[in-house]
Amino acid sequence: MAPSGTSPSAQDRRAAQREALRKQRQAELKRQRTVRTTVIAAITVVALVIAGGIGYLVYRSMQPPGPVATPQGIAADEPYLSFGAPADSGKPVVELHLDFMCPFCGQFEEINGEDVQTMIEEETATVNIVPRNFLDTLSTTGDYSTRAANAFVCVYEESPEKAIAFQQLMFANQPAENSAGLTDEEIAAFATEAGASEETLSCLADGTYEGWVDTVANPYGEETGGATPFVKVDDTVIESDQWGQPGALKQLVEEKAGAASDGGQG
Repeated sequence: MAPSGTSPSAQDRRAAQREALRKQRQAELKRQRTVRTTVIAAITVVALVIAGGIGYLVYRSMQPPGPVATPQGIAADEPYLSFGAPADSGKPVVELHLDFMCPFCGQFEEINGEDVQTMIEEETATVNIVPRNFLDTLSTTGDYSTRAANAFVCVYEESPEKAIAFQQLMFANQPAENSAGLTDEEIAAFATEAGASEETLSCLADGTYEGWVDTVANPYGEETGGATPFVKVDDTVIESDQWGQPGALKQLVEEKAGAASDGGQG
């Protein structure tokens, strides 16, 4: 038997070492279990969030579309904005389908814009403009025509005169096809230059009439063959070889107005 106060034997030291290793192992196992539990809990939470998000999107996709906002003073199924002489005036009716991304619409505006403005201001014709968005796919953002058409409707609701000024500015600064188009800020700046109020700028930012453009105006334009510009005076479709001649559209409208005032007599 070892005397009291002497160092532990080699056997006792080994036993102490084994006990220390056992405690370290137990502590490590406990730590690993804690980490594993935490990771599993985190993964479960993330999975529930993702599943909830997917479920919400599915739910939203299954809901019926909300009501489409219609510009004030326009019937729910009316696909155009009316300018100039009242519809019941008996004056010639000029119908224009325009897309703000369409380069040929830009050409139409350059050739006939002032004449159309004169028709409106002098009320020698009723001018119905259908704002189209079928060229959204020719903007890299995928929505330029819609954003521009919505802005046009917003400005029209405030003032038809300001809408024509805005249209002229938009075509004078028309972006190229396959570009991003004008930014929302640039569109708003042109609306402001045309005289639009802060309330109208909110209408632009909210996309208030994008639904009307997409579900009322554009489908109506598709019925005519889909192309822009589409130009019609009363029941006569005006092709580009006609409207492409400066003054020709105005002359045709004046001739029809004269024929109407003569009761159809030559």
